[in-house]
Amino acid sequence: MSQTASKQRDSIPKQSRTKRTPARPGRFPYAWIGGALLVLILVAGGIWLSSRQASRPATWQNFPIQSRDHIALGATHPAYNSDPPTSGWHYDTPEASGFHEQPVADEEMVHNLEHGYIVVSYDCSKLADCAATKTQIRRLLDRYNNWKVVAVPRKNADAAIALTAWGWLDKIDGYDEARITAFMNAWRDRGPEKTAD
Repeated sequence: MSQTASKQRDSIPKQSRTKRTPARPGRFPYAWIGGALLVLILVAGGIWLSSRQASRPATWQNFPIQSRDHIALGATHPAYNSDPPTSGWHYDTPEASGFHEQPVADEEMVHNLEHGYIVVSYDCSKLADCAATKTQIRRLLDRYNNWKVVAVPRKNADAAIALTAWGWLDKIDGYDEARITAFMNAWRDRGPEKTAD
């Protein structure tokens, strides 16, 4: 054998003496299928979330969540960041569901919001026909079996009717059943504290 042939042979790397383990049959397709399913689920979830946010009316306002702390009856606390409040400091006992003729403290209503209630605050001084509006609100609450809904009279800063949920607010100039129903359906029973009441 010539020297050049010997050099060429030496310059070729020696193959590993260890044997390669063949891939398990059927393992490779399952990884691809699992990965494809994961991507599909993530894409579908993203589309669902965007459609949910896109379907929210522009009048719905989202407020930063304030404290979830309970306070003593009559205790002072920092100002709420919305009117009516959508979260924050509240009394230990929530108000009963249903329609109310007497004002209820904001601190009680906030506890209801924490439990996933929708609060309908109506201001008779801003309603053209308060008696008719109260009848309409009562009927609507009855359709929901008064479950996780409460209506109270309240001097609202700038609306005849205010709808509140945990972190959310909508203000209406008068009774609008479609708008109230949409808000209730979107936010009822979505508070941070899950209760059966």
